[in-house]
Amino acid sequence: MNHILFYRSILFSIFITFTSCQTFPIVNTPSGPIKGVVVPAQGTDIVQFRNIPFAKPPVGNLRFEKPVPVDPWSDILDGTVFGPSCMQDKSLFAELWEKAENAEVNEDCLQLNIYVPGEVTTTVKKPVMVWIYGGAFMMGSTFTYDGSFLAMKDVVVVTINYRIGIFGFLSTEDSAMPGNYGLWDMIEALKWINKNIASFGGDPESVTIFGESAGGFAASYLSVIPSTAGLFQRFIVQSGSAVGFMGIAPNPVRAAKATGKFVGCLPDTDGDVNTNDLADCLKLKSAEELMNAQRDPGTQFFGYFSVSPLLWPTIDGELLPRSPLESLNDPTSKESVYFRSLDMIAGTTSNEASVIAMFLGWLQKPMNFSMTEGMPTAVLCDVFAPTLAREMFSNNSIVSDLLCKEYSSDDMAEQARSISILHADTWFVSPTVQLLGFHANGKASPRTYQYLYNQPINFHYMAPHFPWMKGAGHATELLYQFGPSGLNELDESLSTVEGRAFSDVLARYWTNFAKTGDPNGDGLVPWKPFSSEGRDYMELKYEPVPGRNLYEKRMKFLLEEIPNKIKNNVKTEL
Repeated sequence: MNHILFYRSILFSIFITFTSCQTFPIVNTPSGPIKGVVVPAQGTDIVQFRNIPFAKPPVGNLRFEKPVPVDPWSDILDGTVFGPSCMQDKSLFAELWEKAENAEVNEDCLQLNIYVPGEVTTTVKKPVMVWIYGGAFMMGSTFTYDGSFLAMKDVVVVTINYRIGIFGFLSTEDSAMPGNYGLWDMIEALKWINKNIASFGGDPESVTIFGESAGGFAASYLSVIPSTAGLFQRFIVQSGSAVGFMGIAPNPVRAAKATGKFVGCLPDTDGDVNTNDLADCLKLKSAEELMNAQRDPGTQFFGYFSVSPLLWPTIDGELLPRSPLESLNDPTSKESVYFRSLDMIAGTTSNEASVIAMFLGWLQKPMNFSMTEGMPTAVLCDVFAPTLAREMFSNNSIVSDLLCKEYSSDDMAEQARSISILHADTWFVSPTVQLLGFHANGKASPRTYQYLYNQPINFHYMAPHFPWMKGAGHATELLYQFGPSGLNELDESLSTVEGRAFSDVLARYWTNFAKTGDPNGDGLVPWKPFSSEGRDYMELKYEPVPGRNLYEKRMKFLLEEIPNKIKNNVKTEL
């Protein structure tokens, strides 16, 4: 009998080995065995391990809590199909959901996907790149981003899900619901990767996190949290910086109270609220009830126009004890010391305000204009500048006039471009320049790199395009960055010979950086590091071009002249 069992075990091992070499490899990890699937990609096999849980489902009493590590499993986990996305409104960018292999949204979504080039082997440790999706911390999913193309450059790519919207960032600004659950999810995913990635041939001591928009913001938050030390060594920030005025949600408890009222947990939003009772009540509501609250404008609108987000990272006393700007302003702080110990690429697109219609389009009817033709100066001086003065410059009385004077134009089209530039510079560009300055501060040879993405596309993407717009819109680098699949399939113009070559250039810059902390390599235009003196950057387009002092005059106005005039005005008033 023992002989029979012995031979059966041998035959079973042969069977597993055989299937592993074919289409369904099985990898044993510290968390448990996982079955993947081999997917052909441009003549190369990429082994994909999908829908791997890194935390317990954040439902019931685990809703609005830190993620709880997943328990190890003994049965083989089926990693051959993609899992659901985290809860969000699927009516946004519905055309992308139509292309999804799995279009389900669910609270049980804390999973990740791993892309391994060629055969899984542990004899050579490959650098690891962990992608964090964007979407204003309100939407986003891993299914849009196929890691195969980047993996072909001899790295292991991981894409992670994290909670978004109400489920990821609702906060009462105290211990009842401190917020930042989405950030905690990212950290838990990185812990799982650190523990398990060696089983897939990845090097846990060479991890790069990278993300765009909210994903870029997230990467910069994680880089100023010293407790993440050892989970990654490099980070790439694409169109997002935690040190801008959008870095921290202002007064997020308003949204928590409004949500509570909407779902019947509070009679009204006035007066004192027992936040523990509110949290307990919200945990009993269905996911769809909370999504209905998120969709309702009243839960996030409080009687005046605002450009500051509410469902966003907040100061929670633990992950973020103070604002990242305050932390990095002190070069001796533990946050700053840790931040500067990491390697960094950070950059923006040349038309970050391509989504401006989402924020100012509602003004067309009451102010009697058409964004197709441009925008009148009243939009700048009566609405946008006063709002920025209030929310970016602490409601300083002189700032609105300064912005109005600096960005005014008599021509409708030119005025629209100028408002867009102000939008882009305040939300994205100047905070990114600040972040780069903090990172390079005090370094003789910084591993700090800046880029300007400036390859326009010839079709509409994400938001309406207007004749007066110029440059590469927000998130357009993603169309090329992930190569010929997913977003790259939106338009045939992306698949030209030039387009394919450009995708390869972007992938090589990004993966070179992941391997060594330096994006440069054979056949690439040399990319000089950013320094406090030289301020070098790379303009990324079909033929990349080095540059220096990006938007020098505009950055000096926002980051130096206005703060100095505020200081002088305060002294005068005293």
